[in-house]
Amino acid sequence: MERKKEERRETILNAAESLIAEHGYKSMTMDQVAGKADVAKGTLYLYFKNKGTLCAAVNARINKELNTFIKEKMDHYNSGSEKILASGAAVIDFSHKNPLKWKASTELYQMKYQDQDDPNVQESIQEANKTVQMLADAYRQGKKEGSILTDIDPVATAIYNRMAISNAFTPTSEQKLLLELNNISQEHYLSVSWNLINRSTHVKSSIREESEIPVQERRKPEEIGKEIKEIVKSMELPTENALDIFNAWKIFCEITMGNVKYEILESDEDHVLFQVTECPIFNSIQESDAPKYELGEGCRNFSAVVVENLNPNYTQRFKKMKCDGEDCCEGVIELKNSGNQNTI
Repeated sequence: MERKKEERRETILNAAESLIAEHGYKSMTMDQVAGKADVAKGTLYLYFKNKGTLCAAVNARINKELNTFIKEKMDHYNSGSEKILASGAAVIDFSHKNPLKWKASTELYQMKYQDQDDPNVQESIQEANKTVQMLADAYRQGKKEGSILTDIDPVATAIYNRMAISNAFTPTSEQKLLLELNNISQEHYLSVSWNLINRSTHVKSSIREESEIPVQERRKPEEIGKEIKEIVKSMELPTENALDIFNAWKIFCEITMGNVKYEILESDEDHVLFQVTECPIFNSIQESDAPKYELGEGCRNFSAVVVENLNPNYTQRFKKMKCDGEDCCEGVIELKNSGNQNTI
């Protein structure tokens, strides 16, 4: 009997989740849920006091699944800084793999709970708080490691982070119109949002740390590659040709470094020749007393690892760099053994 009760409860939740995703929780009715779940309307009230507590139960279930997804992603990494980045990638990856659940979740995000003592409402709040606490723990760890600013409040920052990522990935109707009006793509908007969140809390981004520490202390290419793949995979960025790879590389650099300014000099499917006219890493190090541990070499190695993890058939190299006294950085992304390597 208990198993049958649990199965029926799951059937009701499945029906409600589907209707919320399709019509929105405000338009969904208990009659619709009963019909879709193939149960009598009175049966719904044996499981849920009202529509609000049913919606809370749906939200709790989605948040529980999302928390499992986030934890699995975060557990791949050791540092607090990497775990924070992984949590954002996990949210985006979850939304791509579970579009209806994500749509239902964003519908329920602004729902007002009337029966706060109801077990379903309590479970929904507790599951949301688990997300917050995982992030807060990562911020606390980052503060101890020196990668996160010491004056931030881990819990309040985690709550804001959770809200900001969800909002950036699922903008309101007004935000969508503003983005369209200003010719801003969803991918660029998301990368800017990630950059603002991370740069407002991080002392240095991971790529900046790589550039400023001795070679023997830097992470292995495999570790960096794992981080790159998680981010790019979560955003479903195309990486089929050189221009695709350049655009993905640019978005990745905006997330990890900040406002890097580029100019494409020439391009086709096999190669892209570009200039970096503004580099926040170079500028910040020039303006500070930070140790300059072979900055150019660190940037060369990191950029090459990024591109080869985006698409192993391509490679990246710099022809000249500001670190070597040049007026700009000039690089190329090219198909391996394409014949362009010696002619561009």
